[in-house]
Formats: sequence, structure tokens, C-alpha cells
Amino acid sequence: MAIQLDTAPLRDRTLELLADTGLKVEHDELARIMLDRGCSRAPSGRIRIPGELIAELVAHLEMRRAEDDDDQELVPWCGPDWSHWIIWTGRKREMRERMRREFLMQAFDCGPTQYYDYRAGARGPVNTDVFIEMKKLAEATPEIGYISTWYRQDVPQPTERIASLVLALQYTSKVDGIESMNAGAIKYLLEIGEIMGYPRQAAPYLAGSQCLISPLILDEWACIDMLERARLGIHRYHAASMPTIGVSSPVTVAGTIVIAAAEILGCMAAGFCLAPEGDITGRMISTVGDMRTADAASAGPEAVMTTLGVKRLFNDHFGGNLWCEVYFSPSTTHPGLQAVYQNWFSGTGMARLAGRPDWPYPGMGTLDNGGLGSPTQLMLDMEIRRSQWALRDEIDTSEESIAFDTIAEVVQSDGSFLASEHTLEHFRKLWNSDLFPLSPPEIAGEIGDEKRVLDLCEERWRENVARWEPPDLPADTLRALDDVVARANEELL
Repeated sequence: MAIQLDTAPLRDRTLELLADTGLKVEHDELARIMLDRGCSRAPSGRIRIPGELIAELVAHLEMRRAEDDDDQELVPWCGPDWSHWIIWTGRKREMRERMRREFLMQAFDCGPTQYYDYRAGARGPVNTDVFIEMKKLAEATPEIGYISTWYRQDVPQPTERIASLVLALQYTSKVDGIESMNAGAIKYLLEIGEIMGYPRQAAPYLAGSQCLISPLILDEWACIDMLERARLGIHRYHAASMPTIGVSSPVTVAGTIVIAAAEILGCMAAGFCLAPEGDITGRMISTVGDMRTADAASAGPEAVMTTLGVKRLFNDHFGGNLWCEVYFSPSTTHPGLQAVYQNWFSGTGMARLAGRPDWPYPGMGTLDNGGLGSPTQLMLDMEIRRSQWALRDEIDTSEESIAFDTIAEVVQSDGSFLASEHTLEHFRKLWNSDLFPLSPPEIAGEIGDEKRVLDLCEERWRENVARWEPPDLPADTLRALDDVVARANEELL
């Protein structure tokens, strides 16, 4: 990595924090399991995690590191959620080959709870109508390879994840893993995977992270989720830290790195106690407190430095297996250039500090730190990503591309290449964008402002939805999925 960082003192303080202060584990059973593995209880009640247990965990992570490093190569282009789906369903090689040939991107990260209506200039909760429209958008848009399952607010919440996944599958073939939000839903998500033709252990629809609460709290919800996964034999734990610099972590980058690394490492240790041979990874997302407004934002140099600092610390001392995105989400609450700027700044900042200039612009239609979905913004983000994809790292040197006979003919006649047959046959391959034309829009009599771009984006996604056709699911599959929802409603409501 290009970032310059002395990780030794960060390592020492991280281990000291876990060993002396400890992790707050809000579930007696998980705490007991950790105590049985050599942890101890501090006077505060927190679980102290000894260096010996961390060393065992790191040795386990090192054995998985090469494969995990290869897995993470998908993340800048696919994001963690879609990458996990690709890996769990055994499609890593297939998707890499496909993405060399065609432009594909993810939409809306892990799932908004609110929707931005560009026409009304307002936001509102995700309801079933919005949910269905977004799934139609994904299915009808060739460039979308994956869409998250948005969180509906107009249905009973104990079974919302189950019912929403089943509903989504009826409208798009591009939906994948989701967070259970309720441990009782996990077994049903596993069953849905089997109905859709996947082996039980693949569990492709059971995604999500065990998100810690800063500072150093593994809350009851996350503990129950981990215990239920263990009970059902799905030993897969993805520990996530999401501190806000200056609010739930120190106001300095180095201090936040220590807090975040300890949270992730502590949760990974808990997962290791449950499953010493498990699939245990970490995830790092940072925001920074805006001291003027008390808001939290993820676009800023400190957030970028913290995220990559934690990744560097894990790579140097804790066995790697730490995932981070090119950028999580803009904090702005409206589609447009402010969102583009936040995506651009943090995306290029991450790429620079990671030494990876090939990483793409990270926008995917989310706003307000991921909680707000805007299909208008998605179309804008997609156009920027598409233009980057058109910038190839190879140049065709075939005879057809060199066009030597045409060159000789035009030079000999003192003519113009504009009138040549070669130009007529190939000019449509040149990059062009309706949103960002190479010539100023004023030449075509249009106003070249932000509103023009957003209006076109709004038209574009609605035109895609109008072309939607449903995925072809067998009738017995649909019946089996409906049966899952009925049984979940009977048990959990």
C-alpha cells in the first residue's frame, strides 16, 4: 500500500486495549464460550481477550489469507455484498471474465430504507411500490449486475427480510445476499437458497456483518445472530466497525484506528471461539463528525486515512482478511454534483493511498450515508463508471485498427479521414455520452447545467423500468417461496 504508517505502536495499543480493557459482550452464552477459550472478565464486566487467543486467530487468518486477498480483488468493482455473493455461489472466475467483456456495476449498496423522489424533490420511506419499481429497474438495466434488497417500511418487520427477498426474486434475477435483521429469519434465508438451487452451506442469501457499536461493544443483536449461525452450522462471521471520528472514537486518525481495529479483532476472536475453522473476515467503514453540524459524513481525508490505516494494520500484523470499499456512500441528501464530488474525492483518495490507480469511481445511487436510494443518482453514477470502463488499458494493433491502406490512400490524395469508408464503419465505436457530451450542450440548443443532467438521468431510469420483463421462475419454485413466507409469518409474527 502507498500509505506511510508505522503500525507497530498501533498493534501494541490494539492488543493492550483488548487484553486489559476488553470487549463488552452483551450475551451470557457467547461470553461464557469466550471465557472457556481463555478469556477473562474484567471488573467492568467486559471480556478481556488475551494475546495468546489473538495469536491463534491470526494464525488461522494467515492460512486463509491468499484466498481472501484474491477474493478482495472483486471489491472495488463489485462492492462487498455482490463480491460475497459471487464467491459463495462459485462464480468468481466467471464474473471476472464477464466483466472484462461488458460493463457491469452494483446498485444501491446493502439497501436503503428511504427513497428520493426527484420529481417531487422529497424523500420518503421505502414502501412496496417503490421496492418493486427498483427491482424492475435492476432487471431491465443491462449494466446492473446486482441490486440490494431495499428495506420496506410498510410490512411487518419481523419477517420483512424474508418476505422482501421472496418478492424481489419475482421481479429480478439480480438480487442476492441480505442481512437477516432477526436471528429467527436466518433458517428461512437458508431454505430460500436451497429452493433457488444452491447447496445449504453456500447460504448465498445470508449476508450481512456483525456490526459493533463503538466503543468496543458487541451488542445483544449481533451476539444472537452469531450464535444462531453457529447453531445452524453456517460458520461465517464478518466483523464490522463503523466509528465516527470525534464522536464514537477519538478525534485523531491514529486513535480511531486503534478503536476500530480492536472492535474488529475482538469480534473476529468471538467468531473464532464459536468456529475455530470458520470463515472469519472484517470490514472497515469510517465516518467523521462535522463539528459545525453534529452530522456524520464519510467523505473526507480523515475517514479515508482511517479506513486504509486499519487495513494496513491488519495486513501487517493481524493476518489480513480485512475488507474495505473504495467508498461507502455520500452523506449529502440530494442527487447531483455534491454526491459526485463526495464519491470522487473519497474514491480517488482511497485509490491513491492504496496504490491502486485502477480502482473505479465508487458511486452506486446511494445518498445520506447509504440510507437513501436515488435511481436518478444511480444513472448519473453509472454514466461516470461507464466512461471509466471505456478507458481501456490495451490498444488494438490489428491491421483493421491500424488501417494502413486507408492512411496511405488519404495521405496520397491529400484528403480527409472523415470521408473514408473506414471512418464510416468505425466511428460509432468512439466514446460518447448523452449526459456529458464532448461538445458543450449549448451547441445543440440545450442548457448545460446540473438540472439538465439530472432530468436526463430521471428520464433514463424510468425508460428502463418501462422495458421490464419478469424473470422466468418455475411455478413450483414460486409456490415453495410463498410457503417459506407463510411459515415465517406463522412463527415470527
